[in-house]
Amino acid sequence: MSAPSSPAETDDLVFASLPLAVIAYGTTLGLDYGGLVAISGIPAEQLRDPDALVDYESLIRLWEELLRRFPERCLGLEYASFVGPATLGVVGYACSHCRHLGQAIELYARYCRLADPKLTLTLERSDDLARVTLSHEPRVEAMAEPIEMMLAALAFSSRRMNPGAPPPHEVCFRHPRRHDPQRYQDVFETTVRFEAEWTGVCFPSSSLDLPIMGADPRVGKYLRAQLEAMHEARAPLPVSQPLDARVRTAIEQALMTSGLDQAVVARTLGMSARSLQRGLQALGTSFSEQLDAVRRTHAVTLLRDPERSIREVAFMLGYADPRAFYRSFRRWTGRTPAEYRRELRIPS
Repeated sequence: MSAPSSPAETDDLVFASLPLAVIAYGTTLGLDYGGLVAISGIPAEQLRDPDALVDYESLIRLWEELLRRFPERCLGLEYASFVGPATLGVVGYACSHCRHLGQAIELYARYCRLADPKLTLTLERSDDLARVTLSHEPRVEAMAEPIEMMLAALAFSSRRMNPGAPPPHEVCFRHPRRHDPQRYQDVFETTVRFEAEWTGVCFPSSSLDLPIMGADPRVGKYLRAQLEAMHEARAPLPVSQPLDARVRTAIEQALMTSGLDQAVVARTLGMSARSLQRGLQALGTSFSEQLDAVRRTHAVTLLRDPERSIREVAFMLGYADPRAFYRSFRRWTGRTPAEYRRELRIPS
């Protein structure tokens, strides 16, 4: 594997939930779970955390195996029913808590590469029709079944979010038809064209304004903040910016949004926890040292605000127990937070 902070590594990682879902589908076809895990090439311990980042190539290997074992089966259309919010991790959950379908599609188009780094999705809207266009890397386009899965999953997701969503006007695929036309009709409930100039779906623009059933706007706002933090953290950085600086930025973003363990920050940076650890070791530092530095800097600033209690400051720095914050602050400064405030004449 390349250096921890290289763009190639970031681009070639996916949430473990994606290969996990393919493996789960494979077991319903009679394939052995352990055998599929071995084919994926993902260490079994990494699959215990659906939000862990794993090798993108695991998906390619799994799809190749399914196509080899079941060349005539409607793999994509069938597997699409396995794809829910959990499959796409925080991206999927954020979409399910948008206010309306249009917002969900726009959000997915913006952040889909956090879940699948090779996927490109665009949404175009006119007065009467809206169009979602999808493209992927050449190997996936050539397999066709994953592409059919993605559009079928979009159709299923729309109906799940709002059962009143009308069927699309048209569905198009660039590849030739692989299965009986009725199978496509059953899934999409509309005309499906093959060997078209584009891959995607057309539907009434009015569908974009349909509310999402069960969405909680407060949860949606929280999840969108997480996505934006992850998106910004994965943005290309100047070569001169070292990994430890990027880690500190991610820690600052995580203080109030997503937790403060190494795995969370690694996911935000688009890296595995092991790669992050190795990269920091190469710089002569560690995650705990970087976390400590960020907390110390913010602690001094927050304690100067008389409107915040010491307990609140501890929470804002990611301490579940204020006593742990007291111990850390004494280690940093030789004083307790209350003593520090008394010196500044700030009430505790």
